[in-house]
Amino acid sequence: MTAWTSRQLAEQTGRTFVITGANSGIGLEAARDLVGRGAHVVLAVRDVAKGEAARALITSGAKGSAEVRQLDLADLDSVAAFAKGLTEKLESDGRLLNALVCNAGVMGGPLLFTTQGFERQVGTNHLGHVALVTALWPALHSAGGRVVVVSSIASRGGRLSTSSTREDLVAPSPYESQKVYSNAKQANLLFAQDLHRRVVAAGSPVSVVACHPGVSWTNLFSRQLRDEGRGWLVPALFLIRPIIFQSATAGAQPTLRALDPSTPSGAFVGPKLLNQVRGRPELLEVFATGSDPEVAAHISQLTGDVLGTPLPI
Repeated sequence: MTAWTSRQLAEQTGRTFVITGANSGIGLEAARDLVGRGAHVVLAVRDVAKGEAARALITSGAKGSAEVRQLDLADLDSVAAFAKGLTEKLESDGRLLNALVCNAGVMGGPLLFTTQGFERQVGTNHLGHVALVTALWPALHSAGGRVVVVSSIASRGGRLSTSSTREDLVAPSPYESQKVYSNAKQANLLFAQDLHRRVVAAGSPVSVVACHPGVSWTNLFSRQLRDEGRGWLVPALFLIRPIIFQSATAGAQPTLRALDPSTPSGAFVGPKLLNQVRGRPELLEVFATGSDPEVAAHISQLTGDVLGTPLPI
């Protein structure tokens, strides 16, 4: 079978995509590709000025278009405001929401909290995205849209289980940054798998696909070092980057394959070479840490309790 490449992704004129964290890294490269195919992409970003710079970069000479909307996933009020504003704009423009890419994230660093007082990594990477999917569900359902959840190979190290508690999600103690990051990305994968099963059971037209980018260069790594007081290592990281990391463009390929309608709901997409560190995007077996339906349902219940609202379906 011929390996999948982004050349197989169809033209996207008239279709609308939302990508969180689209001002840099994988999100930016996915947005660039889609705008080049004629899509309208909503860059959902925390820093509007950086978003506008990204918008200018990817729309110059492109067939498609983009707009910037402020979204802070670490603030549930911001998530609600973003969803309300976007839904109203879609309705006024007569547009459908064809896909939501849950891409943004934070990694490592000291113990910090979201606006609502939840541990920042789980609060941003998982809780904020679940709240966003829930708020945008009516628009996604109406369009028969797709949800793409970007996880990580770090999810293999997650330790969430059927015995996990609310505190394990929002107030882990002791706080070990890398373990918490692994749990957050495991939660991403569990959410995608559980949402897919709910969609199938309900006969919903929405599809849900998870992916991971392998080990790809984004600003997460340098930001983590700076957050941990090791910013002096950043220049060295830049020197070894070509050896260790894929490019952000390569890292965006699993996201683009996850958006391809030929990729079935419930699939998991990522590179396969070198223990899934790099390579072309392939359909993978879901990591064991994300495949147990009972664990996924339990984490969904905990998530709904934390957010004060159940999953959208």
